[in-house]
Amino acid sequence: MSKGELIKKEIIGHPDHYFGAQGKSLDARLDNVKLSAEEESEIQSQHAKKFIRDKALGLFKIGEIVSEIINWNESVDEDLKEAKKEYLLAQYFEKNDQNEKALLQLKEFLSSPQGNTLFNKILRILDDSPPDMELANHLSSALQHVVSNSFYQLFEQHKYALSQIEKLTPQALTILSDHSGWPLIQLGSYSANGTKVSSDWLMEFTDAYCRSKGIRDSGMTTRVRHSINELISTRLIEAHLTGQKGARCVVTAVGESILPYINA
Repeated sequence: MSKGELIKKEIIGHPDHYFGAQGKSLDARLDNVKLSAEEESEIQSQHAKKFIRDKALGLFKIGEIVSEIINWNESVDEDLKEAKKEYLLAQYFEKNDQNEKALLQLKEFLSSPQGNTLFNKILRILDDSPPDMELANHLSSALQHVVSNSFYQLFEQHKYALSQIEKLTPQALTILSDHSGWPLIQLGSYSANGTKVSSDWLMEFTDAYCRSKGIRDSGMTTRVRHSINELISTRLIEAHLTGQKGARCVVTAVGESILPYINA
């Protein structure tokens, strides 16, 4: 693996490290645009303190510092976009047993108006989020599914599924993809319409799910509960009675339409 590939993998896997290093780079750039002693003296003599930042940071040429910040941000943004795209495509090829066939399918996909539109939709979802391996893995599964499943004929279906995926956090997508491992729910008091539980069952399912995954940290439990609530509020999952005060969480029809895209 080349140095460039290692850097891009580091950006995706450890974005905090990357931004820490880039922050030092920005500090160095800003140090180069400090005012000279003569310029500082002239500004002070003219009482132009509104142009002076915190004294601990020194005095700067405002126009140059704005330019440096903009240039630095554009450079970081390009690094992130390139790293996320490369990681997405690397994961796509890892999910395929025959890379030559996968490449031919991808070329046909990108060369068509429908395929190119769907690919750009996936990239927009990726670009609108911080570097996240969990999200990139889900989107590489979506890319594989779309490329290998009639993107001409199923264009509207693929576009709809990607729009649903775009609304969810990576953690919610992971919990949805884990539907086969969901535990049974033990309910206290409840109300139901037929077998469908109509009263709130978020806490019961969160507790059961966290126990089944060995999650004990309160912060993690809170994030899991938030993700489960996402799935409930978007009507991708619902609970149905299985017996006296027992219920099972199931994927709705809309949720089922997303599963092939995140389970490839």
